Amino acid sequence: MLLSNLITVATTLITSATAKNILLTNDDGWAATNIRALYRDLRAEGHNVVMVAPAVQMSGNGGKIQLPQDTNLPQDALFDYPPAGSPSWGHEVDDMNVWYFNGTPAACVMAGLDYIIPNYFNNMTIDLVLSGPNEGDNMGERDFVLSGTVGSIYYAIERGYPGIALSGANGNNSFFKDNLSDDPTQAPNINSRKTVELVNAIFDKQGDNPRALPFSTGLNVNFSPIGSDITTATTQCDDLTFIQTRMTGSNAQVYEIVYNSTTNLVSSTSILSEAVENCLAGDCSLPSDFVVTDACYASITVFSIDADVSSTLGGDILSKFDSIIS
Repeated sequence: MLLSNLITVATTLITSATAKNILLTNDDGWAATNIRALYRDLRAEGHNVVMVAPAVQMSGNGGKIQLPQDTNLPQDALFDYPPAGSPSWGHEVDDMNVWYFNGTPAACVMAGLDYIIPNYFNNMTIDLVLSGPNEGDNMGERDFVLSGTVGSIYYAIERGYPGIALSGANGNNSFFKDNLSDDPTQAPNINSRKTVELVNAIFDKQGDNPRALPFSTGLNVNFSPIGSDITTATTQCDDLTFIQTRMTGSNAQVYEIVYNSTTNLVSSTSILSEAVENCLAGDCSLPSDFVVTDACYASITVFSIDADVSSTLGGDILSKFDSIIS
């Protein structure tokens, strides 16, 4: 066999050995630029990706399960793609792997796992579930309970799948047909490139282990403001450094309402709070993931779906009302 043929065969074997099956979703909608950039780049790496994302903008729905109430879209999907009257779920005409679903992000994961993959992809095993990159950050406990990006991953982990929630600082919801490019300096492509780097690093370390991440755990990743298309970026850099963070800790924030006496309306803002700066579990020396707001970081917070407190703390709390516990 010619050397060139040997190299081709070897490359094919390497690709097939490292290629993984990934379910991809988001909460900004299937037509958003960020998710299309990541889909493109994961496929370019040889991974088998099935994308199932909301037909419309679904930010802020947390882990809510909202399913289609009709066989057709009652309104235009985001960017009129597709228009009202189209089926409540479907795929790109030229790509069977890219689906929209008229439901919340968690419902999209459910649809992918329970309907689309069993019926259209021979019930293949999913190695990893990704959500995002969101168009806007999702940091701390503040956003953990609100974010559809995080909520969809929480649901995936509840189902037993490894999952990673991904969020970027490019908060403008943009249509991929207008904004997706190959410019390596733009935020969607930077965020996608760093995501692929992380995903490949995890798969490389997986080896013969059947799981990419331990059972009942996941990652929440936030990318600092970066990119030639991000006018809010205050730090000059052309790459991001991965660092480990935690959801609580120094500079962690929560939302509060602000009343405007001129307009007689209220709006929300973020404030510091001792409650979310308090450390009850994990490595208390780690910074909160809010550090990404003013540095060239990609924060990685490891979380589990076990929200119970330690037995010591739990026992102390229960002692406050143990007289009524049987």
